[in-house]
Amino acid sequence: MSLIDPAEARRRRAAARVGSRASHAWVVVGLVCIAVGAALLVRALFGFAELDASGGVGEPSPAVFGMAVGLPLVLLGFFTHIGASRRFTGRLLSAPGIGPGSVLFVGFAVGAWWGVASLADPGALWLVAAGATVLAVVSLAIGVVARARRRAQRAVLDQLVVGGRTTAGVITEIPEVDPSSGGLIGTVTVRFTDAAGTERWVRKTGQWRRAELPATGDPATVLHDPDRPGDASRIWVGPVGSTTAADFTRWHA
Repeated sequence: MSLIDPAEARRRRAAARVGSRASHAWVVVGLVCIAVGAALLVRALFGFAELDASGGVGEPSPAVFGMAVGLPLVLLGFFTHIGASRRFTGRLLSAPGIGPGSVLFVGFAVGAWWGVASLADPGALWLVAAGATVLAVVSLAIGVVARARRRAQRAVLDQLVVGGRTTAGVITEIPEVDPSSGGLIGTVTVRFTDAAGTERWVRKTGQWRRAELPATGDPATVLHDPDRPGDASRIWVGPVGSTTAADFTRWHA
């Protein structure tokens, strides 16, 4: 028997890990594993090219065995990064800084140029390295844009917490989940009345743990801009009693 609500205790432990140095360190470890593993994978492919260039004569380059190490490293890196990011941000599928996809392509590019440098006559294979580099640059650019968009969204939320208006809302539609599911990432529809007395509906994409998953008909709190009540980008939905930015980001995907 316990005098403390187990669900509340879990929420407190999860909140304590948000932004912690340990979680951030494991995020970095995951990214390093992904980058190194990706580089070894592509370098291994160039090892086979070395064997083809020799006409299949002689022992294969030790680089080909990098595949046996690279793939497990990439998988380990993704699992580590996803788990550490969830602890660090408090949300599933939310990565701080550069996302793992961008780092994966950077590793591919490094491995490709490493492989080109190992060949006496790379021929047209340098195009593979150049293409991998272009993909890495594009992926990094997308990551930077996405991060800037998240920062802008957070700035809007901070403004609304100070100058916006909160009102009671009602969940009119939310997807049903399988009983075995640990939670939901999906779109919820919420009805609320703005400052002018106009009834409105807004659809927002959010995420919920199983224990905190609301149902159709449940109440919610809606934060909106009274001067621009129809602007969905300036509307946030949170659980009942939400007043701070942290409260409203709990349901934000």
